[in-house]
Amino acid sequence: MKKVVLFAGLAALGAIPAVAQSTINFNARGLVVVSDADLSASALVDGKLLRDITAKDQLSTIKFPVERGSKGIGSAMVSNSALGYSKTLAVPPAGGLAYVLESRVKPEDGVTEYKDVISEFPAGEKLFVVDITNLASPKAKFGFPVGKKPMAIDVNKNELIISTGEAGKELVFIEAGPDGKPARFLNLPAAIDSSNKIADLSWHPSGDYIAFTLSNSKEVGLYKVIREGGKLKNVEIVGKPVKVGTQPSFGKFSSDGKHYFVLDTKGAPGKSTGEGEILVVDFSMDGTVEHKVASQVPAGINTGSFTISPDGSQLVAVNAGKSDAPWTEAGTGAGASITLFKVGKADGALTKVADYPFDGIYPQSIAFDKDGSHLAVSVFEYLEYGMGNGGVEFWSVTKGETPSLKKQDAKISVGKGAHTLRVIP
Repeated sequence: MKKVVLFAGLAALGAIPAVAQSTINFNARGLVVVSDADLSASALVDGKLLRDITAKDQLSTIKFPVERGSKGIGSAMVSNSALGYSKTLAVPPAGGLAYVLESRVKPEDGVTEYKDVISEFPAGEKLFVVDITNLASPKAKFGFPVGKKPMAIDVNKNELIISTGEAGKELVFIEAGPDGKPARFLNLPAAIDSSNKIADLSWHPSGDYIAFTLSNSKEVGLYKVIREGGKLKNVEIVGKPVKVGTQPSFGKFSSDGKHYFVLDTKGAPGKSTGEGEILVVDFSMDGTVEHKVASQVPAGINTGSFTISPDGSQLVAVNAGKSDAPWTEAGTGAGASITLFKVGKADGALTKVADYPFDGIYPQSIAFDKDGSHLAVSVFEYLEYGMGNGGVEFWSVTKGETPSLKKQDAKISVGKGAHTLRVIP
């Protein structure tokens, strides 16, 4: 008996190791993050890139549970861009491959500043495929052109849908083979005005519809997928697109596909000065009635994107605030937050629960783990001098009628410019 008591006492004091536990809680097999090293977050505000010539664009992979050090964390050099709406990375739920859009390319070495980063940054045209079978050692495989300035990508099983800024290639469909190479490549008729661009798109959970956001007319609409022999053949617009604010961007279907949530940032990325909104759109899937905005609710300032819990009961948005201001300004690096909402079971209406202050500059992407117990959030950079890094931070979720969030202490460092992440459940 005395030996048992002594053993327990030593374990409690840490004299002998107990069961090894990770200080990061996240219920998933893995996490994929892309980082854009070609500009600082403050470049969105003042145009000064403040590039670090030693930093490179990269894709990082994280295997859970994480261990101290770099074991289980890997990276590969992959060109990518933060100048989008958190839809430049797609990862199938099964993992295995990651698809990365090169919507913009690295500026010439002598370029240090643009008057307007969004309009002047050189356009890319490629989709890169990365093997992430081994999360400790991702391998960039190949890239191929899909259209000038690709803006958004989403995946349904092995089917990729991509929007680009090139005429005739506004809507690109790819059926990917097991190795990621295109088994079929179709330029689908987008059926939109030539002055419009598809800024964002999302597969419906059924795979039978695609929602899209039009940047110039500030609308969202719906395509019905036409299949023949189980293969996608074409798409056709269902009903008439509906207005959704002044700067619609990131969108996502509810888990059951009944509602479509759309973010209106109210301003250019990083430059908005007022609160954005999240709108709930109810699509008429058969086109017998008009699509409608069922409700809307204020979000934060410079909201980057949002995520919906697997059970559909919560929505969490990530807001950069004015954290991306030039470092010479008072209060720079502060003001970011995440906002928790409850989602109405019947109507999808959002009810704000609370705002939670967030450390870090320009957080843009957020995701629940597979059972909705935890959140991961990307951080572009920190108010730190020296080499600098981006990061992924984690939050724990309290579910139920009175949900809440609590920040976890540990975080993971990744490449500078982290802007989009995806979970492998």
